[in-house]
Amino acid sequence: MWFKKKIIPEKIKSRNTKELRSKGIDVIEHLPYLDMPDFRDPKKIAQRMMVLLALYQLHVEAPLKVIIKWIDSNGLNECMTDEEKEFLKTDYKNLPKQSQIDIYWFIEALWAFAWIGGLHNSLSFNKDVEDTLASMLPDIANDETSKLFVEEFKLRKEFEIFNMLDKFYRAHWFAKNNNLTGVSSNKANLDLIMERRKALEFTCNSQIDWDEISLDT
Repeated sequence: MWFKKKIIPEKIKSRNTKELRSKGIDVIEHLPYLDMPDFRDPKKIAQRMMVLLALYQLHVEAPLKVIIKWIDSNGLNECMTDEEKEFLKTDYKNLPKQSQIDIYWFIEALWAFAWIGGLHNSLSFNKDVEDTLASMLPDIANDETSKLFVEEFKLRKEFEIFNMLDKFYRAHWFAKNNNLTGVSSNKANLDLIMERRKALEFTCNSQIDWDEISLDT
């Protein structure tokens, strides 16, 4: 059996604080360490991905009836939040502006989830989603089922995921503090970090629903 790296939040905090500082992301020492993770079942994570994927099609102007049909045929209705169900009750252009913005940012959570599933190795604090993402996911336009994707979705090593969450938590503080103090930095994009961190939090906290995740720092 391969050695399983032990998760010790205090040590992870200490190491990541030093690493981030060495890269110009100056985080405070007294930012607390994270609680021990309680990892969510990979199938639940994959289903959350499929919901976000379907709803993101609203942003790219896919027909509403096509999206609704795909969600229904793939049994994803029960995986949606109440707010997400409301998105499908009207044309995208008639949704509140904030809802449109929220849907636009779903792609960042999808990119993070794809990393969590080991589909790529390019999760960062400041780089845009790569064009390769579409090839990693079911093709809704061609009515490709999500069944195989959900069944085959696996998590990368738990230590890697929690370690990445810890890094994003600390980088989030850095980016938020920069925003509050008017400091400019190209090392950490606050919007990207928030959406990607949410996916990591969802993965590491199985008892917290998607719409109840806190992104405090």
